[in-house]
Amino acid sequence: MPIRQRSTRPGGRRLIVVEPFLEWHEQAACCDEPAELFYGPEGESQHERLAREARAVAICDRCPVRTPCQKHALKRPEPYGVWGGTTESSRSAARRSGAQTPSRRRLTAVEQSS
Repeated sequence: MPIRQRSTRPGGRRLIVVEPFLEWHEQAACCDEPAELFYGPEGESQHERLAREARAVAICDRCPVRTPCQKHALKRPEPYGVWGGTTESSRSAARRSGAQTPSRRRLTAVEQSS
């Protein structure tokens, strides 16, 4: 598989990524969204973070490549941002518990709080 350097989303970081990642990533619903929606600023309050994460997760909910994005975030693992409808804390909890997918319970609570 060819490897090429490319700015990826969410986050706009420059990473070396493998082509199959790019294939699904370029179809993501977040491609044209601002990175700040998926990665919070320093000093963000809990209320602001929960509201921002709920907006990001809503975009993920309509994304055609949500499943491969979520699998990528758990496998890599991605420590920051919203990926495949999962938040930093939901992925961390899933890794601690050994779950294959993060619980939607916390995300549902987040969506209702905003």
